[in-house]
Amino acid sequence: MTRFQSRTLFVALLIAAILALLLLNQSGRLEGLKSVLLTPLSALQRGVAGATAGLVDTVRGSPDDAALRQENADLKAQVAQLQKRIVTLQEGQADLNLLSGLLNYARSSPDNRYAAANVIGRDSSPFLSFIIIDLGTDSGVARDQPVVTDNGLVGVVVAVTCCSARVRLITDPDSAVNARLQQSRDEGVAVGRFGGGLDLQYLSQQAQVKTGDVVLTSGLGGGYPEGIVIGTVSAVQRQSFDVLQTTSLTPGVDFNRLEIVLVITNFKPIDLSPVLAPAPTPAVTTP
Repeated sequence: MTRFQSRTLFVALLIAAILALLLLNQSGRLEGLKSVLLTPLSALQRGVAGATAGLVDTVRGSPDDAALRQENADLKAQVAQLQKRIVTLQEGQADLNLLSGLLNYARSSPDNRYAAANVIGRDSSPFLSFIIIDLGTDSGVARDQPVVTDNGLVGVVVAVTCCSARVRLITDPDSAVNARLQQSRDEGVAVGRFGGGLDLQYLSQQAQVKTGDVVLTSGLGGGYPEGIVIGTVSAVQRQSFDVLQTTSLTPGVDFNRLEIVLVITNFKPIDLSPVLAPAPTPAVTTP
């Protein structure tokens, strides 16, 4: 018999044996044999499972494991505390940077007295532009006092209580600030736009203005001190048929990021209405 024939015969016998076992199992004749074989295997399985569970319990309940778990919990608590401290330090550094810039600005104008205030509220209307600060009359804050940062003019106090004040921003449509181009010294009025933004209006056609020019408060009218940065020219609108020209300004202050401001508490606006009023008509006497 060849090797191939031997393998074929072996496979045939194996298939026949499997079929015979299947027939015997279906007829129920192998129950006794299965019981004899499975009993010691079941006992062995229970023993292995019990030993494994005991080993796991031993490891979990060991003093070393409890210590490791406690150490892990302590480390997590320390990491959380350190992360909180890092956030606190970063906030402190940001406040320090803001205050440092404001202090340098205040030192550049020693004649003024300043009160540093936190911004605690903002106007959400698209047509008005106000902020609320946490200083009021108890801190020497009063109506019509200018509010600034080291980057320029913020606005003016328009309402005040004992402990807070409302500041109208220069981008508010009702705001108008007498202004001067730093380079050419030409004068105009910085006016707020609806929805935010700022324009320099009432410039003569002969005014020399270009993009990037710095615009300062002029001090005319007595409403603001002279020389505070308002912004820079961002676009020039000149029409040959217009008597005056208008320019768009980019404010020096980023109003969306205001956190701390300075109120010029010793500034007193000048009321020019008495001198601007028309002179009284002299009485006419008849002989």
